[in-house]
Amino acid sequence: MNTKAKLSEVLDAMDFQTHEHRSLLNRKTGEVVTLMEEEIRAAEDDEPLEDYPDWQRTSIKLAQEMLENEEDFVDLPSQFDVHEYDIMERFCFSVEDEETSRALCSSIKGRGAFRRFKDKIHQFGIAEQWYAYRDQALKEIAVAWCEANEIPYVDDCKPALKVKRPPETEKALQYEELLAQLRGLLEGERDFIANAANFAALVFHALPDVSWAGVYRFREGELLLGPFQGKPACTRIPPEKGVCGKAANRLETIVVENVHEFPGHIACDSASNSEIVVPIITEGRLIGVLDLDSTAFDRFDAEDQAGLEKLVEVFLEATDVGDE
Repeated sequence: MNTKAKLSEVLDAMDFQTHEHRSLLNRKTGEVVTLMEEEIRAAEDDEPLEDYPDWQRTSIKLAQEMLENEEDFVDLPSQFDVHEYDIMERFCFSVEDEETSRALCSSIKGRGAFRRFKDKIHQFGIAEQWYAYRDQALKEIAVAWCEANEIPYVDDCKPALKVKRPPETEKALQYEELLAQLRGLLEGERDFIANAANFAALVFHALPDVSWAGVYRFREGELLLGPFQGKPACTRIPPEKGVCGKAANRLETIVVENVHEFPGHIACDSASNSEIVVPIITEGRLIGVLDLDSTAFDRFDAEDQAGLEKLVEVFLEATDVGDE
């Protein structure tokens, strides 16, 4: 390997990996690349590049290079290797104040542990302490990974810039407020339709540049329109059709920068230019999807995905899904 890997780039890639992305390091160049699973599948199947938008073709070509020279690439530690919960648990025990430590340990037990933990660290005013601890834990994992794979690296991490911290951004703080509002809004009500209606209304009116927000229910093998805010929409969506169908079929969130370049997009509203769809899943069973549209291009990003996925989790905790 001629070029050393930059530890900061390794950390950034580790911090933002999801189940639909794969991050690798090129041993020869030291470059870190992140590819969507869709792009890797397209390269494996040798699908025509003209079937994909311009912004995705470069990534597919990179995926083809990776497949042709697999010995030059090594996978970075994935979200399954990082064990975020273990880091969180160790932090709880590391807090010197016994009362705070006990409260944190209690918060991470059972369903919704990550949400409760995040609420607690802000409540106790130790968010910066947590992020510093997490930064160091991730760095140790990255260094161990480099050494295990005999990858030379340069530690270019600055203490305040080791990893990005979405929870401190303005958008992430807005989602934190939305989480609290949604919990209050749904408190005492378990009906699916009633809660879905308030859920859709809340995100539609609270988030800027959202032209449509609603819930589709998964019924008898297709998506059926549920409560929404915005213009009239498509009533039924078959599996694998449009962004909603693909998100439902894959059981994963899909963010689309430009819907006009998305293969098979269903244009319920011709004014829509970008979209995000979050599947609503409980115990591995698809209940439906949360769908948001915008007239702006590239409206939704990783912070929106993280925030909306947490909102869906709160919705599920407060709602009886029954046979939905």
